[in-house]
Amino acid sequence: MRRMDELPAEQRAEILARRLERSERALRETENALEERMKALDRANRGLRLRETELAHNLAIESALLLGALATAKMVTIYGERARGFSFSDGAAALLGLPDHAEVTMQTLLDVIHPLDRARIANAGREFFAEREPGVAHAYQHRIVRRANGEIRWLSWSIRRERSTRIRPAYVLGAVREITEERRNRRQVRALQLRAERRVAELNRLQAELAKAKDKTDRTLARRQQFITEMAHAIRTPMGGLTGGVELLGLKLAQGDPDLAVVRQSLGELDEIASRLLENAGTDVEHAADLTPKPLPTPIDAVSRGEDMQETPRVLLAEDTESNRYVIERMLEEMGCDVQTVENGAAAVDAVRRGEFDVILMDVMMPIMSGEQATQAIRNLPGPAARTPVIGITAHSLQEERERLLSSGMTACMAKPVRREALESAIRTAMLGGGEAAGEQARFDHQLLRHTFEQLPGAYRSRMRDAAKKDITRYAKDALAAIAAGDDAALSRAAHSLNGVALNVGAVGIVEELAHYREAAGKISPERFRAEVAACLLAFDDLYEALIDSV
Repeated sequence: MRRMDELPAEQRAEILARRLERSERALRETENALEERMKALDRANRGLRLRETELAHNLAIESALLLGALATAKMVTIYGERARGFSFSDGAAALLGLPDHAEVTMQTLLDVIHPLDRARIANAGREFFAEREPGVAHAYQHRIVRRANGEIRWLSWSIRRERSTRIRPAYVLGAVREITEERRNRRQVRALQLRAERRVAELNRLQAELAKAKDKTDRTLARRQQFITEMAHAIRTPMGGLTGGVELLGLKLAQGDPDLAVVRQSLGELDEIASRLLENAGTDVEHAADLTPKPLPTPIDAVSRGEDMQETPRVLLAEDTESNRYVIERMLEEMGCDVQTVENGAAAVDAVRRGEFDVILMDVMMPIMSGEQATQAIRNLPGPAARTPVIGITAHSLQEERERLLSSGMTACMAKPVRREALESAIRTAMLGGGEAAGEQARFDHQLLRHTFEQLPGAYRSRMRDAAKKDITRYAKDALAAIAAGDDAALSRAAHSLNGVALNVGAVGIVEELAHYREAAGKISPERFRAEVAACLLAFDDLYEALIDSV
């Protein structure tokens, strides 16, 4: 092949012309391809703006204070080459605050940059071309000042540069959008978050203060309740002596009788203690009502001196007050009982351990060991002694205290002052089950049972009995089915219904056995609960006949 310089001039010119034509054609093709790419980018940009507009309109703003109405995002693309400079897509003029058809150049953009950001952005630009890694998008933010109205807006850039290749020169591709509203919204959101955090902290502080105040109030109420309980006991103790003395004096009214001295002494004590109670308890009508003795239950029958008792009941009386002990002992002797007396709970436990009794009368508030503690100790004794019926004698006659005493193991409760009729009724009903009253037999609070049925007209009592038995059977089956299925929610529902019916008729054994099973978290067999339900249903009719029909 001949070299170029060896060819004639005309031939060399023709070759060079063909080469130039090919180069121009390649350049035009490249320009056309680039133009098509720019158009594609522009179309993508417009599609993106449409999607962002649709998103902004469809977004449900959760709080008007947080975001207001989200403005449609505006985005412009930029493309640049060293030889051809930079070109901006449609919308650049509007983004910079220029007339719609104004030409946007890089100089135009530099001119509108906020003076406080120009040096920073200039340095960032030099660093971008000199040091930043090609092919990686870099983000920048700066302010601009719109020429039309001097308004300051924020722009966010995402821009990258690509190195030149064999088929195309180096170029820069970027996208810019306005973020003024977005920044404002973020600040508002953050401000509201801070306000919410402060509000939560304030609520937590107030909650802590409320908890402290509640705790203080509870302690105060507990101390007040303790005081009223002690005062009630102090009042009703001499009142018991007074009431019993009056009953005894009804049998012998001779002057100088020691029974009359008991009444006079109790009257003096009652007057002094009542004055102290009024001074310290104030005018709390609700608590004062709690101290009022409740209506006494009707005795089973009018039998006196124990005529219908087939054998002499052996009764242990635990009472720390001498006057009360004297009066109750005389009442029991009048009813034909064999009485042994002790002065505190510990002595009562020791007496039960050494002897056999048919019934125990247990004062609740005693020194050394209270009546409640003594009952629990008796229930823990071995053999039949643990099943001896225990009748609690309390000064406070509140339902919550009654439930607590019954849960400690007492068979029944009665309130001071003790009257002969109520005492006889309590002993006779406690002995209905014999020595097994607190053991394998159904456990009833007879006073609760009497109270429920005596409130009803006579024609409705038998219906109430049958309905109660039916409800106990149904809810107990539901509870046992829930236990078998391991369904805690169903067990809670059945227990709630069963406890309501059982407590209404005094079937405290069912409530206690179910509570015992649930406290053990299912780790014990439910057979004790099943047996208690069966015993309750078997004993219900006999107990109803003895306590209600015989009245």
